[in-house]
Amino acid sequence: MQHYALDFATLVVGQVVEGIALAFRVERRHKKSGEPFLEFGLRDLERREVRAVKWDVVDGEEYSCPRLLYLTATVREYQGKRELHVTECAEHDGDITPYLPGPYRDDNRAVFCALADSIRDPGLTALVKRAVNTFPGFLTSPASAKYHGAYREGLLEHSVNVARISDTAASLYNGAVDRDLLIAGALLHDIGKVGLHPVDAPDQVHPDARLLGHVVRGIRMVEQLLSTADDIDEERRAGLLHLIASHHGQPEWGAAVRPATIEAWILHYADQLDASVTGARDVLRAASPNEAWVWFPMRESRLRVPPTNGASDPDGRDEPDTALSYLDDSEDVPF
Repeated sequence: MQHYALDFATLVVGQVVEGIALAFRVERRHKKSGEPFLEFGLRDLERREVRAVKWDVVDGEEYSCPRLLYLTATVREYQGKRELHVTECAEHDGDITPYLPGPYRDDNRAVFCALADSIRDPGLTALVKRAVNTFPGFLTSPASAKYHGAYREGLLEHSVNVARISDTAASLYNGAVDRDLLIAGALLHDIGKVGLHPVDAPDQVHPDARLLGHVVRGIRMVEQLLSTADDIDEERRAGLLHLIASHHGQPEWGAAVRPATIEAWILHYADQLDASVTGARDVLRAASPNEAWVWFPMRESRLRVPPTNGASDPDGRDEPDTALSYLDDSEDVPF
């Protein structure tokens, strides 16, 4: 029997569909009557996402994510969006990689190496390169569980973007910035995220994420690298650790200390800028073609879908019911 992948762009309300989709999230919830039902986050091959529910759940029915499912469902509309009401569901064997989002650029490794080589201090250049060799997961890890870069190589792409933004700022404020220190800090600022989220399931969180947090974890990892770096002076050692410790800006946002140098302030805002823009791109990439506005959970605001996506502007709707969101509280800070 031929099994076809579902295409969420073609869903029509009232239609009965049958095919394969990736369940990237599933949650057992309860009706007002107390009876259980399953809520899915589904993705098609174009990485469009829809909500799905299965109202009739048999005893012991559960699914691990991410997982391909073969579904029979009816297309319904809820809060102005299409969703699937699943009647039949079975696990399907197959490669999930085509369903998983990836980086926006394919040259991130080359750009990372070029930025490292552009650092004039040979000790810092060697340190940055040794970081990748010591913690190879840096090249493949997601940047977060949900807010931005929650895909393979997301951490590498985010680090490269932050370093490029920082490099532009260093040129703008030439003479006031230690560019070598800033670029090294930008490339390594989130090294504490290495291995915190599985590549194929970014929403799953390593215990270190909650027990230590990536800032403290990153400080420890950079200290490990510095322990074998005899050619970096004490001033730059302290400056590099300060960049890791302060890049979240404020203690209530997860920073160990507030920024105390020009380089630290540049890094903090470069980090925020890329996290926000990439987070917005991630939301838009998952938007359905019929949507004109989508909810941007990272900034708790609505985000306009570019008209080129073919969306028609619906009458103004408020933000969605957060009780129906796929998000959890595994991360309190979006960057």
